[in-house]
Amino acid sequence: MRKSNKETLYRAAFKLFATKQFDGVSISDIEKECGMTRGAVFYYAKTKLDLFKQVIEYYIIDTQNVDNKVKFDPDCSLIDYIDKYIDGVGRTMEMLINLIDSSSRDNASRAYISTLLQVCSLFPEIKYRYQVNINNDIARWVTIISSSVNRNEIKDDIDVLSVARQFVSAFYGISIIDSMSNGLNVSQLHEHMYALYNLIKKR
Repeated sequence: MRKSNKETLYRAAFKLFATKQFDGVSISDIEKECGMTRGAVFYYAKTKLDLFKQVIEYYIIDTQNVDNKVKFDPDCSLIDYIDKYIDGVGRTMEMLINLIDSSSRDNASRAYISTLLQVCSLFPEIKYRYQVNINNDIARWVTIISSSVNRNEIKDDIDVLSVARQFVSAFYGISIIDSMSNGLNVSQLHEHMYALYNLIKKR
């Protein structure tokens, strides 16, 4: 029961913090959204700021951890990893959009980016953990790309780290650009990553 109540609280709080921003959310708003009493809310978090930190860790830091988005197989080909990565991104974004605002993908995407900016100013330690996630993402691409070089799937004269960063930058860059319009276009990201792949694959 406690786990169920906690998840209900987290979902409600995340939606409010993402759509109204931290300063625009009151404890009364949270009570109303989750259907819990103030005492129940404070059972899980000492303050509103503490609750915000918890939901950010739960829905952003843990969710964006590449280990939670894409199942790792070091023997996977690069082209197969791209497909798996795109699938993982798509599932993650759909989950977040449904949490924030399922009626409007563009509103949900902008709210998500806005929430990330709030995290940078309020929680330097979480900002650091987010960067660790990005570095781990790059490291995973390095492993896959290196393996693909060894199996002659792609060219052997490439800068592996640079290419890995390009794949990661494609995801984060397109996510931010698309947040200004209709939200992340997974098909476009897929095409972009395939274009990168075609530049380095062996002929």
